[in-house]
Amino acid sequence: MDVGGYSREVQLLISEIQKNRGKDPNAVLKASEKLLACGKGMKDDALIGYAYFSRGETYYLLNDASNFYSQMLSCMGPMERVKEWGYVAMANNMLGIVSLNRGNAPFALDYFIKAISICQEYSLPDIEWMIHMNLGSLYLNIEEFQKSISHTEIAYRYLLDHSNMEGYIENITAIMLGMGRAYLKLDREEKYLEMEKKLRCDCLPYLQDMDKIVIYCFFARVHQAIGENDARDYWIDMVNKSTSTSMPILDVFDDFFDYLSMLLSTEKYDDFFKAYTVLDDLTKHTTIKNLERKLLTLKIRYYRRVGQIEEYKIASVLYFELSEFMERENRLMVSNMIVMRNSYMELTQINRKVEEENTFLQKRSETDPLTGMYNRLKLNEYSDEAFEKALINRASIAVEILDIDFFKQYNDNYGHQAGDDCIKFIASKLMDLSNEPGVFTARYGGDEFVIIYEGLSREKVEEKANWLRNEIYEANWEHLFSLTDNRVTISQGICYGIPVRDASLFAYLQGADKMLYEVKQQSRNAIKICDASEL
Repeated sequence: MDVGGYSREVQLLISEIQKNRGKDPNAVLKASEKLLACGKGMKDDALIGYAYFSRGETYYLLNDASNFYSQMLSCMGPMERVKEWGYVAMANNMLGIVSLNRGNAPFALDYFIKAISICQEYSLPDIEWMIHMNLGSLYLNIEEFQKSISHTEIAYRYLLDHSNMEGYIENITAIMLGMGRAYLKLDREEKYLEMEKKLRCDCLPYLQDMDKIVIYCFFARVHQAIGENDARDYWIDMVNKSTSTSMPILDVFDDFFDYLSMLLSTEKYDDFFKAYTVLDDLTKHTTIKNLERKLLTLKIRYYRRVGQIEEYKIASVLYFELSEFMERENRLMVSNMIVMRNSYMELTQINRKVEEENTFLQKRSETDPLTGMYNRLKLNEYSDEAFEKALINRASIAVEILDIDFFKQYNDNYGHQAGDDCIKFIASKLMDLSNEPGVFTARYGGDEFVIIYEGLSREKVEEKANWLRNEIYEANWEHLFSLTDNRVTISQGICYGIPVRDASLFAYLQGADKMLYEVKQQSRNAIKICDASEL
């Protein structure tokens, strides 16, 4: 933005904003407020747009998602009118980041694709690489790991050719971490070890202490993956010493979430709660309910793992309440998106790209990538219709939750690839069952699966559940580390009933989960069923 033609007062305000950007948020907000008043008084879109953009960027750095969203959307129209396409691209990019963190990947993808299209239309490679990096994060988030790596590598190549840019070390660190996380998920040891070495040699010595924390998280996960427990514990200790409540949560959440998952899976509960407490405080400050809900899943897994049933129930209710809040929040996001689209330039090429990517994402977002089964998102959508139909028709409905007996022992001894193959084997049997009328199956997460039976008698539900259990047992899939058998078996909990008003998947799942818990306490490879009216 050319400031030469403005008054001395305006030039000083812009200088104040640029000088304090990323350093003194109060000074930036104060100067931006004055600049906005000047811009409105002069009816100058460039000043209005820049003031809104500066305020939005500052709220982003302050983890204040609500104020960020309103300010950044407000900057779009003025910046488009004065053809400041760089700011429009950056605004779309940041809106994409926040939309992704709010749990709305299709909206995030929409923003990112538009930002890239603007960069390509107006030759803005210095901004485009950042958007590819964020697209890498999006695809990593939905477990499209190879596509994540492809986008991140575009950003990586650009940075390697521009090593003299400001913030080079911080940016190359973020890119290497993104690729490293994807390679860990793909279990490509030579690749994630390569990223670990580059981070240790090329980045770590040159970073500020605050920027090192996510590297420590990654290093701990790497050494866990290769079985070097002493080295893993060293990096865990470094995380404990460095974790701070001043971390930029939107930039570190995913790294910390994966790190916390690792601590939980290895039963390092003290370290888990040290990091969890800090991340929980930061997450609540953002008011982004999706992050709160996602983080809460870890606590729910912990309570269930250690058998704290009352705490588990309380956390599950909170999870449900956060999900309801997110539905309202997403409706607001839809409204904002419609306003943004109506005021946005009519670019047919952009809309075509968005539609192509969104079609892919919609299909991908409701399907579990490992098994090809429906996932939890599709389960929630399907269950709403199933319960409504059962309520209208006064028909029965049953919800089953099942898991693989002693799966942790299977995974630990046979390896993650064998564990994935075992999950796919169970999924294949469930999909066979789902071919029958009135049966819907989905992967719930990890080694847990959910079945919805519609319009069947209690005896028929039990018959089908027994068929599934016997099919898996008769397959004789080896599990020499099971504590009750020498083959893979499952345990099943079922809640059966005729829904009344306000009945939901959540309530039936709680009943089924209680039955599953009782099966686990008494024996394995068994079925237990309860009546929904007894809940």
